[in-house]
Amino acid sequence: MKKLFFILLLLYLCSGCGFKDIDKRFFVVSIGIDKSEKKDMKYRVSLKLAVPGNSLDLGTAQYEIITQDANSITEGVRLLKSKVDKEIDFGHAKIIIFGQSFLKDNGINATDWFNRRRDIQLVAWVAVGQPTAEAVLGTKIPHERLPGNSLLLSFGKTGVESGYVISEYLFNFFRKKKELGLDPILPVVESANNHFTINTAIVFDKERAKLTLSSNETRLFNIIKASINKVEIEAPFQESKFFVSVDNIRSSYRVRVPSSGHPYVDMHIKMSGVIEESALGILDPNQLTVYEKAVTQSVQEKIVRLLKKFQDNRLDPLGFGLDYRAHHFGTIKEEWQTWQSLYPELEFRVRVEMKLEGVGVIK
Repeated sequence: MKKLFFILLLLYLCSGCGFKDIDKRFFVVSIGIDKSEKKDMKYRVSLKLAVPGNSLDLGTAQYEIITQDANSITEGVRLLKSKVDKEIDFGHAKIIIFGQSFLKDNGINATDWFNRRRDIQLVAWVAVGQPTAEAVLGTKIPHERLPGNSLLLSFGKTGVESGYVISEYLFNFFRKKKELGLDPILPVVESANNHFTINTAIVFDKERAKLTLSSNETRLFNIIKASINKVEIEAPFQESKFFVSVDNIRSSYRVRVPSSGHPYVDMHIKMSGVIEESALGILDPNQLTVYEKAVTQSVQEKIVRLLKKFQDNRLDPLGFGLDYRAHHFGTIKEEWQTWQSLYPELEFRVRVEMKLEGVGVIK
């Protein structure tokens, strides 16, 4: 009798719990935040909901996008729940897109909601959407098997490996917002004609977008960070040029503050690859050292120009300030004030080592 009473009590308690069956849930795969077009509203929240299907064929990914204007993300999500017949589940949300116009007007403080929610994964990818986050979420990719899978393959490098794609996790983006000496940078996802283009990036200070990088500057940033191994480099040579396919990159740097003389960044980058294309015609395999020198000089000059551009805009997406603080002791306030006075005077001493393994199949 006691055993039966105990079982009935457990059933009664479980009947009031928040568990919902999988067929009573909508799984959010992507979240978009835009600037509302309504004057009395601040946010336009978009959720991309995966619609289950029985096929994984190309182009069969089914989804639904619901949107809501509100003055907070919390309010927007609550109102969105009134538009669907199932519980909204954020456990599979791996893509967070901020509209470019929204970030321009409101800064990057909207990430507070994402970091506080326990059901939002901190390993979600964060990016900027152009023209809007809603447009990016609504892009119908003809070859997509699962909703939102194209961006996951791009950022996670499990699919394409491109030297133009910068990947940023939510937790790392949030850390860069708070960390003194390291500024946030996000990739730009441009949506047009049923496909994505990801080859530029935006650098932020602790609040707002400050600098947009071109595709070539984005590629150089990836080379400096050595965040990807496969990248292509153009090198001028004898009033013409050739192109190198790099398949291995190693990078290191250290901020040096000598007792006498100017402070400087000592940066060392090692690369190896093969010549993939040439406008010179026939290349001599015995002249590899000459070709290596041409690549080295060209890359060094371009990297120094990019670093000075960051310096002129008082931006530090590479974390030079963090490296300085890690090797100099004092209070946080003293370290930061000293670094702010040093950074504008910093010199950049870049050494690039290029190892060419061949000139391709055609000699």
